Amino acid sequence: RLLIMHSIRRMVAPVGVVASVAVLVGLDSYSRRAEGSKISAKSSTQGEGIHALTALSAVGVGGVALCEGWGSRKSTKRIFKYSADDDYPYFSKWHRTLMRKHLTPKVYKQLQPLRTSNGFTINDVIACGTTCGYSVPRGMGCMAGDYESYSLFAPFFSPIIKEYHDFSPTSRHTTDLNPSHLKSVKDLDPNSEYVLSTRIRVARSIRGLPFPAASSRAARRKVESLARSCTETLKGDLQGMYMPLNDMDNDVNDDLIQRHICFDNPDEWSITARLGQDWPDARGVYINCQDLDETPDFVVWVNEEDHLRIMCLRKGGDIFAVFEKLVRGVNAMEKQMKEQGYQFLHDEHLGYVVGCPTNLGTGMRASMHVKLIKLAKLPGFIDLCNRMGLDVRGKHGEKDTRQSGIFDISNRHRLGFSEVELIQLMIDGVSYLIELEKKLEAGEEIDLEKEFNKV
Repeated sequence: RLLIMHSIRRMVAPVGVVASVAVLVGLDSYSRRAEGSKISAKSSTQGEGIHALTALSAVGVGGVALCEGWGSRKSTKRIFKYSADDDYPYFSKWHRTLMRKHLTPKVYKQLQPLRTSNGFTINDVIACGTTCGYSVPRGMGCMAGDYESYSLFAPFFSPIIKEYHDFSPTSRHTTDLNPSHLKSVKDLDPNSEYVLSTRIRVARSIRGLPFPAASSRAARRKVESLARSCTETLKGDLQGMYMPLNDMDNDVNDDLIQRHICFDNPDEWSITARLGQDWPDARGVYINCQDLDETPDFVVWVNEEDHLRIMCLRKGGDIFAVFEKLVRGVNAMEKQMKEQGYQFLHDEHLGYVVGCPTNLGTGMRASMHVKLIKLAKLPGFIDLCNRMGLDVRGKHGEKDTRQSGIFDISNRHRLGFSEVELIQLMIDGVSYLIELEKKLEAGEEIDLEKEFNKV
């Protein structure tokens, strides 16, 4: 199966992602669906870049359409022809996600007949983890389709949330978006010798609308409409322009992706997670500038993995300035949204509620690109960061495993800690790492095992 997938990727380059996913979930069902929709291999490969998936919007993955109705009542009625024992997913040794661990036959049997008011089922929840179990980001393997998913499928979601976040079903999350509550507001690295850039993003859902994995075209367009109206009212250093992906040509889209201003186009995981439906319809990016040659420091992504991803990014290590500007933007957008009868989805237990369980709570990822060439060579570097509540990635994101000496360091936790607490952990942790790097540069020897005891 993997050899066939690799061959098709090479033969069908522009849409290799879709073709290879189809191989993973069943070549027969893919070919029957393609034949039924009268889309030939030749016509389906004519698109490129951002619009490459448009021609395939009617072609199924695993026998399910990539268009309106995927995951709806109509498209999933047939699952009730089979018992839970017959319908239980196949898991190989490559399926190492939390979904695989907690979706026992007993839990699956209990949840298989259920569906949310948006028609989302347990099979929809686990779709990204059963098809791409060997390469699922963050090792989660599941995606909620709406707010109701977390309560209706609680026997599945609650153990996952408890294990991933160490957060019990009776705990309450604390939200604190007040930058003045930070203990330290200094620039960590005024000369940018070690901290190259700082970025904070938060994920937000809009109450009353299904999450992207269960969204219809109409609901997705409603999200975009709200996002446009909210960003149009932004003033001063937040003022800018909204760019729909539908109106972008491939060169502009590629440029924005390379500059990390726009999100990537769908890959195998996002397609099977049902985030690529009707791509690129109702997706877009807001930037606080009027010229694409400029570099924005306030950006809003619309209808990617979440309804909204709001972020602020700057060169250097002034995390207080980044946090302050982000909060101003978030508050201004939420104020405008409330005037239209909507609000961000917040829960006393789960905090800000979004589709991926990893982002529950603050929905926040605060990160810095930090140059730690000598420290990173010592055994135990990543373990030390983890002990301080920090995650370490390559500078190009979670799939980057190269050791360039420049690392993306971010808060490890989301749920159970406030935004202020997590940013303070970042400030304290990165400051300590820079201190150790300076000692190594000065010729001092450092034993990281001893450093563990100081953390």
